[in-house]
Amino acid sequence: MSALRVGIGERKITPLIGVDLSGFAHREGPSEAIHDDLWCRAVVLDDGATRLGIVALDLLELDFELDAAVRRAVSEATAIDPDHLLLNCSHTHAGPATGAPEGTGYRNQGYISRLPAEVAAAVSRAEKALSAARLSYGESELQIGIDRRERQPDGSIDFGRNPDGPADRKMRVVRIDTDEAAGAAVIFNYACHGTTLKEENREISAEWMGAAISHLRRIAGDALTPVFLQGCCGQINPDVSAATFEEVDRIGARAAEAVAAAMQAAQPVEAVALRAQLQRVGLPLQDAPAVDCAEASLRQAERTVEQLRRHGAAPYVVRAFESLVTHSQRMLARSKRQAAAETVPFAIQVIGLGEMAIVGLSGEVFFEFAEEIQSRSPFRHTLVLGYSNGCTCYVPTEEAFGEGGYEVDDSFAWYGLPPLRPEAGGVMVEATMRMLEDPHSQGGHA
Repeated sequence: MSALRVGIGERKITPLIGVDLSGFAHREGPSEAIHDDLWCRAVVLDDGATRLGIVALDLLELDFELDAAVRRAVSEATAIDPDHLLLNCSHTHAGPATGAPEGTGYRNQGYISRLPAEVAAAVSRAEKALSAARLSYGESELQIGIDRRERQPDGSIDFGRNPDGPADRKMRVVRIDTDEAAGAAVIFNYACHGTTLKEENREISAEWMGAAISHLRRIAGDALTPVFLQGCCGQINPDVSAATFEEVDRIGARAAEAVAAAMQAAQPVEAVALRAQLQRVGLPLQDAPAVDCAEASLRQAERTVEQLRRHGAAPYVVRAFESLVTHSQRMLARSKRQAAAETVPFAIQVIGLGEMAIVGLSGEVFFEFAEEIQSRSPFRHTLVLGYSNGCTCYVPTEEAFGEGGYEVDDSFAWYGLPPLRPEAGGVMVEATMRMLEDPHSQGGHA
């Protein structure tokens, strides 16, 4: 047994029925029921010199303002430095509005104001449960997601199925064993959107990720606490035959089986010498377009809203697309002031757990970037997460920028931003590598 101590804590964070759900522009109303509960799960690690917190939230994402509020609450309630806290969202599209996408659900201020204290309570519970522990790392084969960027007959890219595209084919787990059965846990990491259910769904749910946790507890018993960390699934959706809770359960069961297999194969890793860094870098934005182009975009946004009204679209849908009119107005003002060479903040966190590292990226990052970071990492094992410590926007590859499609052409407007430059992903990767290679963020290496 090493000097490492680990504690686990949970807290239910299910909102009241009636809050807006987030993630789909065409959802026609607020939540109507609770299908399954949402949770905050916290893991606190301490090696005698450094204390870290890893928090998994059954939410779409956090914006930077809410991320900061949660950090303040946790640091006031525990001995964890704000920069030593990783906040990862599962990216369920059946959870309450808590992040940046404009128009896809209004935030319930009562829920938002309570959330930091709920997270702090879960982390505090984990901190009080610290006990001697050992870590193991394991992998197993799994593919439940598919590249959604399908080339159409006219050459354009649209939502669909691209079986030849990138997808996560590996479940990664960090097994936590203690002398106390109540402290046993498994952190599992996989990259796939929480979009089995579509905009027609108005029931609150942790999606396939929550179903995987339920199945794991049936397999291993309630003494095990599963903690899901979402990967870089920017262009990866669940590969399902229907948008039903039956499919949620089916792929959740497959994920749980992969976690169980990886736990069986897990090998011990040295996890002392904990380290953490949290930095914000500026990702470059494209220069403002010509004023006439911005005016044309505004007119198109206005026409879309007018067409929706004329065809009797639900007020919620009209409201969503009205937000794009507001965005277009802001972009026109940006063009008139000839904005250039601007950047947008992007959070990068590196947590070193001895031979392992966890990288948290604050965006809807394309999966290829996770693969590149893992292949170049000096650590023996590296988990790369999206939707961590806030969420800036999509981060597509340069190739995707050349192809077009939702993530390149439309997604930035929902985040209220101009598009990134195609080289932004490379800026993100190089900043991450500098942090991984910094000896202050590293413990033992292979």
